[in-house]
Amino acid sequence: MKRLDVDEAKNIVNRLLGHNVDVRLNRGRNKIRHYKGVLTEAHSNVFVIKLADDLFDRISCSYVDLICGELVIRPQA
Repeated sequence: MKRLDVDEAKNIVNRLLGHNVDVRLNRGRNKIRHYKGVLTEAHSNVFVIKLADDLFDRISCSYVDLICGELVIRPQA
């Protein structure tokens, strides 16, 4: 399995910018959350996902979360 670097993580986020995505977020200690939303913003260090039908309206994640595998983003089918 190939490891991501920062440029590849940014390319993944930029390709999905503005699209509906499925998100799997590992918060540690068996706390895995699944979200559906739209990837709305991408900045130099973080990106923002606007959530659909959730208590919180958006989450911000860093590219390091993608690299470490704590966050998995997939386009919705």
